Amino acid sequence: MKTLVINLERETARLAHMRKVFGEQGLDFTVVKAVDAKLLSPEDLKAGRTGKPRFYELGAGEIACFLSHRKCWEIAAQSEDAYTIICEDDIFLGENASAIFGDASWIPADAGVVRLEACRPKTLIAKAAVSTVAGRKVHPLRLAHAGSGAYVVSRDAAVRLLRETTEFCDPLDQFLYSSEEPATGALEKYQMVPAPAIQEVFLRKDKLLGSSLLDERYSVQSTGKPRGVGKKILREIGRSRKKIARFFANVWTYITTENMWVRVHFK
Repeated sequence: MKTLVINLERETARLAHMRKVFGEQGLDFTVVKAVDAKLLSPEDLKAGRTGKPRFYELGAGEIACFLSHRKCWEIAAQSEDAYTIICEDDIFLGENASAIFGDASWIPADAGVVRLEACRPKTLIAKAAVSTVAGRKVHPLRLAHAGSGAYVVSRDAAVRLLRETTEFCDPLDQFLYSSEEPATGALEKYQMVPAPAIQEVFLRKDKLLGSSLLDERYSVQSTGKPRGVGKKILREIGRSRKKIARFFANVWTYITTENMWVRVHFK
């Protein structure tokens, strides 16, 4: 099972980071040259803004990210291996990750995509795991989850993803994992718990690698919203209401369904 790492050619520090992280566990990877947001053509920008977005209009960075992953899907679709691991160049690996990255026997037979990364927000997964590996469990994923830093994609799923994304309008992670997305809703998606990978933005405060894409996303999402003290007050009120609603929703979901809300931890 081959591992692909997306890296922008000028980001040499990120590539050095990935070589260190993977080298510590005796793992190899193949570098896939990322699409540069600064070099996008008008046609590229148009392809990434086709249709009505469910979240916000994609900036150049988001479009370049999506196109970079498409390059990886092209490789996965033509691979002799049934599965390919795709990583962005700001991840860290957890304990015994080599047992996961070096063997595909644990992957569910019907899997289209398997998320390998942790994330702060909670997500909904099935209570029952379908497989285990290196002290970790693999659960069916029920909701979209933020992040596309590390995941497994099957050859068949890669073919479908390529076919469905000649044009797009939503962020890659939402498109990839959402059960409501027509192009990917039918794909079987899984989450590994605890996760063997995590992006720097979710791991530590002193972000040495940084994220221009995250800065762009915050900039786009903040447009037109209240600022200053008023913004803070509204945000805190909203948080309190959301916490209460989320608590009762979590309890109800756990009692009445076969699913459960979890915060996927990194180990």
